[in-house]
Amino acid sequence: MKLTKKIIGIALALLLIVAGVGHFVNPEIFLALTPDFLPKGITNAFVGALEILLGIGVFIPSTRKLALLGIFFLMIAFLPVHIFDAMKESPVIGSKTVAFIRIPIQFVLIYLPWFARKN
Repeated sequence: MKLTKKIIGIALALLLIVAGVGHFVNPEIFLALTPDFLPKGITNAFVGALEILLGIGVFIPSTRKLALLGIFFLMIAFLPVHIFDAMKESPVIGSKTVAFIRIPIQFVLIYLPWFARKN
């Protein structure tokens, strides 16, 4: 079980690092997902940097559990964004079908860091 949790943590860390870099390399997608009431540029940079830092934190033994907890809360924060996107006439993430499929995936992404951080 410990190996499974370690693999899940590493997979999440790599996913976050890649997504975090994506905020800076290809910001258009992330800017389109950012709610209108938030400053898009600052929010994009903040979330991208946070994702990178949390991903790196998983690889540092002394910060692993805290980083996974941060990922857990970040995935919760992203849930309304994906629900709102699915409700749009033309979702940013793709078709309405893809946008609605993305919502249950978000619940998995919420559960995985929680599971991986437990002893």
